[in-house]
Amino acid sequence: MESTRLKIRHILIVVLAVLAIAFMQPLVFFLGGLTLLLGAAALIFRDLPPASQDAMEQRLLGWLRRARTGSAPDLPLHVPSSLSAPVVLTDARSTPGERPRRARAKSAAPTTVAAPISDAPPNPHRPGVTPGNDRFPPTF
Repeated sequence: MESTRLKIRHILIVVLAVLAIAFMQPLVFFLGGLTLLLGAAALIFRDLPPASQDAMEQRLLGWLRRARTGSAPDLPLHVPSSLSAPVVLTDARSTPGERPRRARAKSAAPTTVAAPISDAPPNPHRPGVTPGNDRFPPTF
């Protein structure tokens, strides 16, 4: 019974390995080619004048809207209040073009202070070497 399970497991592993070999190379080739085409398109898009960039964006948005019709209900165009920009309270002292600054919260002072290195007890395994001067241990 055990040998039958192992044979089935080994056959499945071999089949999965063959499928991975068969489909991975075309998949990687396709993704690499797609990445290369998108990179070239991005470089070309970057060099276009702003008016042409806007026209391309509108054309792409039109294609996306046409592809999306009927697939999902349209979302409302208004932005919920939780996603809208936060309300900034202005201070009387700030100028109109200056953003109000946030103050950093003060951290509480530590309650315990570590003892200086010179007050540490000497190492019994290394006589003559104190914790402060063991940076470069002696070579024997």
